[in-house]
Amino acid sequence: MDNTAKYLHFRYDNKDPFEIVQEIISKGRLPLFAIKEIMEKFPAFSLIDAKEVVIIATSEYKSLYDYQGNLFTELEKLSEVMK
Repeated sequence: MDNTAKYLHFRYDNKDPFEIVQEIISKGRLPLFAIKEIMEKFPAFSLIDAKEVVIIATSEYKSLYDYQGNLFTELEKLSEVMK
């Protein structure tokens, strides 16, 4: 599921949320800071929306749901490797 289009129409200083996240990350800031900034710049966004924007902007995932689904799989693999 690709939720990118859900956020593209939002603008702050003529930039969409993904461009803002890329700028923040390019300055060496942590994704957590990017989530905070997105929530400040786009007050209509929930915490989940802000997290989803950061996930889409900084990974190959196109939704928070896809990211979380894969996270559990990766944790299971890590558990097997550590055994």
